Amino acid sequence: MTIRPTEPERDAPALVELMRETDPVSVMTVESWLHRERSVPERALLHALVAEVDGEVVGESYALREWWHSGNAVQVYAAVREHARGRGVGTALYDAAFAYAETLEPARFGSHFYESPAGVAFAAARGFREARAERYSSVDPRIVVERPTAEIHRVADVDPRVVHYIDETSIDSMPGLDPREPTPFEEWSRSILRRPLFQPEGSFVAYADGEPAALSLLTADLERGIGTNQYTGTLPEFRGRGLALAAKLGVLHWAAEHGVAQVFTQNDETNAPMLAINRRLGYVPAGRRVEYVR
Repeated sequence: MTIRPTEPERDAPALVELMRETDPVSVMTVESWLHRERSVPERALLHALVAEVDGEVVGESYALREWWHSGNAVQVYAAVREHARGRGVGTALYDAAFAYAETLEPARFGSHFYESPAGVAFAAARGFREARAERYSSVDPRIVVERPTAEIHRVADVDPRVVHYIDETSIDSMPGLDPREPTPFEEWSRSILRRPLFQPEGSFVAYADGEPAALSLLTADLERGIGTNQYTGTLPEFRGRGLALAAKLGVLHWAAEHGVAQVFTQNDETNAPMLAINRRLGYVPAGRRVEYVR
């Protein structure tokens, strides 16, 4: 076994396969993985590693500052292909990432991952405990018959700074362990709008009284026929009027018309209004994304 720094161009194909195995709701291609890696800001101090066994990349780990909120927390993550487990690969990867994470002197270590018995046991054995969770749900958009009742426009046709404002303002109400840090427009645009799988024609802004009020963003791999609701939210002053539902319906109908057979979404387990919308549209449970801390 060899532990070495990640070489993005070289390792991306293997790491996409690893992600698809350990996070079955991920919508990722080599191009989008590379884009995500390059979109991590320098202030995150990313330290990424891979493990090779007999020349095959079978695992990864990383540590970085959680730059998206104001808390002094460092994210630590490790994952290993199922066929390579039980040989100390995960432990070696985690130990290397954690040693680096300690040098950043955080107030808290965190780890987000798709919940599985193996993942929970690995985290618990290293002193982590569950702090919060998000519920994954999925739907075949072709079964959705309800139509939007509000005015909606494609994100492709809306001023991107308006989309940024709705995203940044509405997301502040999402539960979290620390207050969110604002994302500058250029950084947000690079991360969201320039993402290879982002579908601006399949993402929608809902309007109320002629004012942009809610949005729903779609990332989709049209070749594989899968997508994810990257985010759905409404400005506080317009909530309770069905606008998030209208934007989300726009996304689902566009997805169905473009060959997408499965759309995933994730919502905090305490977000009762959005979970109710999902049930209304036919979404079914697809696992949990858990946040563990120590």
